[in-house]
Amino acid sequence: KAFAAGIESQGKGNAVPVEFLGTCVDYIKASMDRLHAQDQRIHDILKPHVGRDDTAGNEILANLDMRLAKSRAALAQLVAGRDAYRAKGALGWKDFEATVAHFMDVYFNVLLKGQHSTIEMQKNLFGDKEWNDVAGVSQDALMTEGALFAAVKRLAPAGMDPESFKAGPPVV
Repeated sequence: KAFAAGIESQGKGNAVPVEFLGTCVDYIKASMDRLHAQDQRIHDILKPHVGRDDTAGNEILANLDMRLAKSRAALAQLVAGRDAYRAKGALGWKDFEATVAHFMDVYFNVLLKGQHSTIEMQKNLFGDKEWNDVAGVSQDALMTEGALFAAVKRLAPAGMDPESFKAGPPVV
């Protein structure tokens, strides 16, 4: 939400530090990498339980593969767009803004719209062990995200402190 506020403010012609927006992308990348890995583990745990003749199950897993591929590509484009924006400064704003819009479109309309597609399969097959495997939380991941969140907070312009936003999904 802090990143969205920064993008909106910059889009209105207010100067938002490139480093703040870039650090937000660093945080988003770390979070999305973790999310992608979790979704991949869900896929990989479910896959052996879906037979060749299970059309519905295979379609669900193929859809998950497609959504993950599109999300990973959009994330890579976001990171490349951030790098180009850092290099070009104000001259690269419009390209970066378009890249952010594309990433957000993929995030909301491709990745999240199908996020519960495997729920019924999970209910039937997942126990505590599988959910612990899916979570994949590690001390390194927690430290990385904590450090990136602190950097976003430290660089946040007035009105963009991530802790000032209500918890929950971003408003679209």
